[in-house]
Amino acid sequence: MRLRHVFLLLPLLLTPGVAQAQAGAPSDTAQVRATIEALFAAAERGDMIALDTLYAGEDLTVIEGTGIDRGWTDYRDDHLGPELEAFENFEYRPSEVEPRVVGDVAWAIFRYTLRADYGDRRLDHVGRGTAILERRGNRWVVRHTHTSSRPR
Repeated sequence: MRLRHVFLLLPLLLTPGVAQAQAGAPSDTAQVRATIEALFAAAERGDMIALDTLYAGEDLTVIEGTGIDRGWTDYRDDHLGPELEAFENFEYRPSEVEPRVVGDVAWAIFRYTLRADYGDRRLDHVGRGTAILERRGNRWVVRHTHTSSRPR
């Protein structure tokens, strides 16, 4: 493409409608945000049935700190399930969710808090995370998360 054509396209790329189309329609970003919020709420409730519909099945990868789980079954049975059973007074809340959508792929960065009684310890952590989602039909599912936290 010649330089002159780039300058002719530049005003189009800077108009709100085109920028919005590139970033994802408002309804898409709202759905992605709602999916992230539903994921946290289902984990807080220990609702494995809801989580089963929010995660991408065996296409899922989860990185927490330096650990990795591959697939929903691995994550559910060997990590999340036992952890949720051991937690009491569990609170898990996302905030500042910033979704971006391009076609059938979305990603979001977010902050979160995690509080729980875990045996004789009280966990009170703040963290950051990234989620990658994919559109499947008319809904969004989480394909990948990466979170890290520190004590408050």
